[in-house]
Amino acid sequence: MSDIPKKAKVMVTEQYNEPFVLKEVDIPEVKAGDILVKVQLAGTCGTDIHEHAGHLPPHLGTAPFIQGHETIGKIAKLGEGVVHDVAGTPVKEGDRILWAHQFCGECYACKIMAEPYMCEKPQGYGFAAPERLRGGFAEYELVTAGTDFVRIPDIVTDEAAIGVGCAFRTVINAFEKLNKHGGIIAGDNVVVQGCGPVGLYSALMAANTAASKVIVVGSPATRLEVAKKWGATDVINIDEVTDAAERDKMIKDMTDGRGADVVIECSGFGPAFTEGCNMLAKTGTYLIVGMTGPAKVEFMPNIFLNKQLTMIGSGSADIRHFYKALKFMESHWDKYPFELICSGTYALEDAYEALENMKAGKEIKACIDCRNR
Repeated sequence: MSDIPKKAKVMVTEQYNEPFVLKEVDIPEVKAGDILVKVQLAGTCGTDIHEHAGHLPPHLGTAPFIQGHETIGKIAKLGEGVVHDVAGTPVKEGDRILWAHQFCGECYACKIMAEPYMCEKPQGYGFAAPERLRGGFAEYELVTAGTDFVRIPDIVTDEAAIGVGCAFRTVINAFEKLNKHGGIIAGDNVVVQGCGPVGLYSALMAANTAASKVIVVGSPATRLEVAKKWGATDVINIDEVTDAAERDKMIKDMTDGRGADVVIECSGFGPAFTEGCNMLAKTGTYLIVGMTGPAKVEFMPNIFLNKQLTMIGSGSADIRHFYKALKFMESHWDKYPFELICSGTYALEDAYEALENMKAGKEIKACIDCRNR
């Protein structure tokens, strides 16, 4: 594209817990293997909230940086040698792509475990110094050589695809782990704790199994309505049912007195851990996906022994899971209103307002919209 400017406007986190600062940075040279993208949408999520508060470990990056790790980019310039995505799909200028964090490809997690999202030396997007232009809260972003990326199918809109950038790919990975431990089988009752993006996608995936019931516990009511549209059979609004013991009784009543066979924790709320364990039936499975922050909880481990429970922890994902999430959307496009994940769009200059509204629970996913810049 001949109209690429020399500089890009970006929103920079200069100080933790302070508003972003609008700046201009030079657009780096596009070298062999690189891709320069024009940012279309950049999502905000719980990780952005923790990052902005300084809760993340230093190896992920320290301020100042450009946030935004879930970004849809339209290819503005392809570096030499870039001709297709990880699935072999040809790419050209104007195509939309999603990309994973950059992993070293050499450590034990990358080579032996084949789980690159647990890489010992990752280079994350949304955590780097402004001059590197590796964050989505910007007009342009540089996807550097060695980064796995996937082309977005034409039928999948930006508003639908944005959820793949973090929450949906995370849930795809979590369900793969769950399936290795028996998964969800015919007649199972599933409880999803939380109805943010991770909870909604968990409800969606559970609804596409042989589960008897998929019960979502969370708030506000607007998110629970999305959960129903994405396949939840029942919902419990914690704004209306505020007592954990009462919620537990409701779950038991819905499941013939036994409790849930699978509970998926997507809330990130510490006390939800004990509540979720209490909801589980004997020999049930607890899948933890949402506890990414510093939450702490007191717990009696013998509940796992007495009920003979299984616990699975799962976080993040790699490009395999981006690809699978997009293929799921493509094949179920007429069945679910995937675009509901994007509950509000904001101009780049209003990125801090978007983050604050996410923190306050006013949005399912607030998106920074740079398509008309």
